[in-house]
Amino acid sequence: VVANQKLAGLFIHEAFGHLSESDFVYENPKAREMMVLGRRFGQDALNVFDDGSLPGLGGTHKYDDEGAPTGRSDLIKNGILVGRLHSRQTAAKMGEKPTGNARAITYRYAPIVRMTNTAIETGQVPFEEMIRDIKLGVYACDMYGGNTVLENFSFSSAYAYMIRDGQIAEMVKDVILAGNLFTTLMNIDAIGNDFQWCQTARGCGKGGQEPLPVSFGSPHIRIQNVIIGGK
Repeated sequence: VVANQKLAGLFIHEAFGHLSESDFVYENPKAREMMVLGRRFGQDALNVFDDGSLPGLGGTHKYDDEGAPTGRSDLIKNGILVGRLHSRQTAAKMGEKPTGNARAITYRYAPIVRMTNTAIETGQVPFEEMIRDIKLGVYACDMYGGNTVLENFSFSSAYAYMIRDGQIAEMVKDVILAGNLFTTLMNIDAIGNDFQWCQTARGCGKGGQEPLPVSFGSPHIRIQNVIIGGK
């Protein structure tokens, strides 16, 4: 499967980004077992970050709602889990540094750990080269929505095309991608050079606080051995 920028960005936000929010990690023994710093999550080309200081994006703000400055937090570096997102409270509990990710939708709510602008960093592979060697595959684009339960996910693309002998072929519908986050991240074998940000109009929801403005981004990515559902 080749996923376009919007679908790949949604995938990294929903399937991985929420697992990186440390209030969830701290409170969930299963998540603590999965999200161990130093664990290999992908191949060397895979880099994932969250950055609330980038100008002009939905999740951008100078300080979080606890007064901590925002900035870039590397989450996966060269395929290795190197960080997670924190409020002052979760950072103190876990012996790590605040990352400026304590956010609330209004003053009526307590700040909780939330993503800002989360993305897969751009790679080096042109799109034409990414599909050139695919004998039979699917090019999945944009998204209707998705569902995650711990490390398991399913996402519905808005539309898709078959890839046949290295060429984009006929359109297909109802393409659903499903699988295990960790297996899927390891199976990303090509990352494009065509990064784009996407700002969702609906925002992000968590803990009864929504919609919270966020952005997610990615270049095209190629994933081997994806479970495809739909008609």
